[in-house]
Amino acid sequence: MKCLLKEKGRESLLAGVLLIVVVAVLIFTVMRSRQGGIASVDMEKIVNAHPAMQEAITTFQKEISNRQTELNKMKGEEKVKEQQKMQQEISQIAMRLQQEAMDKIKKDIEQVARKKGYTFVIEKNSIIVGGRDITEDVLAVLRQRTQKEAEQKKTDVSEMPMIPVK
Repeated sequence: MKCLLKEKGRESLLAGVLLIVVVAVLIFTVMRSRQGGIASVDMEKIVNAHPAMQEAITTFQKEISNRQTELNKMKGEEKVKEQQKMQQEISQIAMRLQQEAMDKIKKDIEQVARKKGYTFVIEKNSIIVGGRDITEDVLAVLRQRTQKEAEQKKTDVSEMPMIPVK
């Protein structure tokens, strides 16, 4: 009888330990799935390829050119004062354009990260080991959107009514 009780006690203990292990594995799995993963991106590559940054650069260059034309028309002290004022304005414009472009880039990175189930995205140069590089995925999204926007512009232009020239 004692032997039977000892055997049942061992079985109960074994079942209890097994239950604890199963629960621990389940908790770990759930926590891991909620946390998502870590991805990395090569920001330099994305910034250089992103249409928003290219657009910001073009807009900035036009702004500088326009202001330089205005400045060339001035002379003397008026020119010096206006040049200082323009430098401050151009600096503010550059920061605004850069921030707008970076907001668009961040939005695209977040879109890819959400789609792929990543919770954290870190700049590639900040990681020594680990994380999946999603740079190419982000660039693919950029290419698709750029292509759609180009097609939309073509459609918009082709739908414009033709005005006869007299």
